Formats: sequence, C-alpha cells, structure tokens
Amino acid sequence: MYLQTFGLREPPFGDAPDLRFACLFTREREILAHVEYELGSSTSSVSLVTGEPGAGKTLLCMLIEADAPNHGVRAVRHGAGDYALETVAWLRSLYAGFGLPLPLSAEANTQEHLVDGLAAGLGRLAHHVNHRFLLILDDAEELSDDDLAIVGRLFNACEKAAAPFHIVLVGEPSLRERFAGAGAPELTGHIRSRLPLVPLNAEESERYVRHRLHVAGTSRMPFSRLGLRSLRDDGKGNPRRLNTLAHRALERAAERGEQSIGERALGFVVREALPQHARYWLRRYRKPILAIGAMLAILFVGGVATWFLTGHSPSRPKNLVTVTPEQALAKFHDALPTPDVGKVRVWGELLARWQVTSKETSVANAINCDAVIFPGFACVSGRGSLDQLRRFDRPIVLELGEADAKQQVLLVGAGDDAVRLYLGGKYVELTRDAFEKIWDGRFYAVFRVDPAMPSKLARGASGDGMAWLLSRLPPDPTVGGSATAPTTFDRTVEARVLALQQRFGIAADGVVGPETMFALSSLEADGPHLARGVP
Repeated sequence: MYLQTFGLREPPFGDAPDLRFACLFTREREILAHVEYELGSSTSSVSLVTGEPGAGKTLLCMLIEADAPNHGVRAVRHGAGDYALETVAWLRSLYAGFGLPLPLSAEANTQEHLVDGLAAGLGRLAHHVNHRFLLILDDAEELSDDDLAIVGRLFNACEKAAAPFHIVLVGEPSLRERFAGAGAPELTGHIRSRLPLVPLNAEESERYVRHRLHVAGTSRMPFSRLGLRSLRDDGKGNPRRLNTLAHRALERAAERGEQSIGERALGFVVREALPQHARYWLRRYRKPILAIGAMLAILFVGGVATWFLTGHSPSRPKNLVTVTPEQALAKFHDALPTPDVGKVRVWGELLARWQVTSKETSVANAINCDAVIFPGFACVSGRGSLDQLRRFDRPIVLELGEADAKQQVLLVGAGDDAVRLYLGGKYVELTRDAFEKIWDGRFYAVFRVDPAMPSKLARGASGDGMAWLLSRLPPDPTVGGSATAPTTFDRTVEARVLALQQRFGIAADGVVGPETMFALSSLEADGPHLARGVP
C-alpha cells in the first residue's frame, strides 16, 4: 500500500463516495442552491439532475440528503439497489424512510393502497408538524416506466393531500432524453429545473486532486508538475476517472519505490487503467486470460499435430493406394460423411476453388446444377471416364453408384494409376481400379463462360457468343495464319469444333453445347486445375 510511502493517513482516491472528501465547485453549488430554493417552497416540485457516469452524482445526492434536515425536510434517498426490489417492497421502504407506520392488512399492501396511504400519512405529518418531504432517486435511469408512473401517482396524491413533496431525479444523460419529446412519462410536466452536472475544467481538476490529497493528510505533493498536468488532461474532468488514474499511479509508484509521479508514469497508468486500452483488460483479467490462452494454445497445437499426422490435411491426403482394393474401399467408405452433409461440403469446396462468393450464389443453389447457376457461371452434367475427365483438368464432382446412396465426392487430382478425392472433410488417394468399382461415370462440372453465350451454337450462328467461342477454339492447322477470322459459324469453325470434341472425347456433332463449352473453358489458364504429382 502507498500510504506510508507518501505520508497519507488514508487512501485519498477511493471508489465509494465520501462526504469528507467532497470538493464543491461552481457546478455543485449552483445545483445545491437550486434544490435548496425548491425545498423552501410550500408547493411540490420535481428537479432533474443529469451527468455522465462518474461525474459525482451520488456524492451530490448524499450532500442534498445531509443538508435537508437543516431546512425542516425529511429526506429519503434510493438507488439502483432499491429499484431491484419488487414494487410493493420498494413502496413499503418509503414508509420506513419517512417514519410512517407500515400497513398490516394484506388488502392495504397493494400498489394503489400503498401510494394512497403514503400520501395520506405525509399529509397528516405536514399538517401537524409542518414538515416537508424529499425523495432523492439516484440512478433514476434504472427505473422502469411502470415505476416512474407510480412515482408520478405518488406526487399527484401528495399534492391532493396538501403534503409538500419534492422529488430530485438524478441519472445519466439518457434520463434527460427520456423526459423529452413524445412518450415522456407523466412526471415530465412537473419538472421545474433541469440541472446538468458538467465536467470539471482544468483548474478544477487540479484543485480536486490537491483537495483529496490534503484531506487524506499528505504533507507533500506526490505528482510532479507535468505529472499533475497529465493526470488533469487524461482525467477529462471526470472525478471517477481522476480517482482511478490517481489511485493506480500512487500504487505503481510505491511498487517501484518512486517518490515523484511524472508524465511518463501517468502515460503508462492510462494505458493500464482505462478500459479503452488493451493493457487494462490484460491487467484486470491477467490470470484468466493466461489460463485460457495456454489452454487454447495446447488445443491448437494438438489439433494441428493430429490433423497432419493422421493424413487429414489437404497437403497430406490419406493414402489408400498401398493397401489391397478391398481394404482401401472399406477405409474409403468409413471416411465418407453422410450423403447430405458430404454433398454440401463437396459443392462448397468446388465453389471455393472457383472463388465464387455467397453474394453470387449459395451452395444449395449450385447443387441443382442448373445450366446457368448465375450469369457467367454454368454447370454441366454427364457421364465419362477418368481419362476424359483428366483431359478437362478441372476439379469435378463425381457421383458414386447406387450402392453408395448417390454419395458425391470431388475429383481434385488424377494420375495414371491413382486419383485424389475430397470426401467432404478429408482427402484420400485411391487407385483408379478400386475407385472405378464404385463410380458409375456420373459427373457434374462448373465453369465460367461469357454471360452473352447462348445455350447452343451451331453452323450458321452469329452474334452473341461468337467472340468467346473463336477466342478459345484452337486454330485450324489447315488454314494459314493470315486468314481473316470468320464472323459466323461457318464450315471452318465447325471443323475446328469437331477437332476439339474428338480431342476431349465428346460426341463429335459440330454443335457447341454445354460439354463443348466446358472443354473450351478448360483451355483457359485461369481457374482451378487438378493437382499435379498424383501417380
């Protein structure tokens, strides 16, 4: 503790409001004068005091409560903890606070009877002993609309009972907004004074710090001139913020054996003690954060190690090539997820490889394999062999046979002897012979195409799609390079289409349909391709 280091009798910057440390400035004096004036009136009144959190509102309420008996006023102060009570219990506490006997019958302990009984009791006291009454509601922004309505009914009932009843509502700026505009509580019409509790200025902030140190008994100023200025500036005129920074600065100085707190030390404290700085949270929750961080690190390292060592990484597919076909297929089936889950994951991976975003289409929409999934992105389905799909050199969804309930996998690599497949969470390598036992040749492929491309182009066509087609068709070796490019789908174009179809194993009919467009798209360097290095 820093008391001995700086010659203090007690901590000067405690969290709890303390009347002994009250330092009154112009703002507090004006509000106290307003309230005192209202209390001197024989008519009831409502005052509204608002200020930012930590501005000193609770201390002000305590000052008002302590000064009330000097003016012949009985005062009751309630805060957020009282509002947590049920409404009936909250009203009964007012009876005790104002010195009235509590009603005993169950019928008199309803909200309506308690309000009327309280007003009648205060009216009798006002008549016989000439008392006035003050209800201070601190943290009033915590009051519900129903509670505010009850306070309004109590105010009206006291007016009818000729009991001078004054209310001081104290809360954050949101309370002021709540009592403005349409839908404001009925109590709004009785508010006479709206008093803002403004922040301290630079001079008041320094006086505030010096005053609290003086009351705590210090014989010397622990802050240097620059340190005090830094404390003033970082405190931003908020007493609670000034208390927090000053308290932590004194603690830190005592820990480090320093006799004077300078500007640099305050800068460190600001980063450590204010919630907008990460160091504050690290200091406040250091042990839980370290424990959680260590646990997450262990789980991460363990998960990564397990992922790679078990062959579940895309870079290390599980190798089923070296075992017998029967063993390979058994392990392959064990690795398959349920068909619905596997299909969603496989198509999600395919769209990700094509860099298709969720804004363009969804996985659920792509699974339907419509001819046009969205403009510029098409889908084709059919039957083929692994050699044919290998020539396309694109990742392709393969549908397994009837025995596997239409399970789908993604072909991501193909070699002379083996294939690499994505099963919806796992990658495996399987011999082609073993895989062809469970695959019936059905495939689904997606590709990018000119949005203006029609669904089919045949001899005699022109216009939309011709530019895309001609830019991708391999040149006709029988025609010289200086020949003029055709503008229509003529005989020479048809010959080039036939050559392409024969090259890819597509039905050679000279018509550019979906499979031929897919073949043309696969000639582009852009987009995903099958993995290399598969044996």
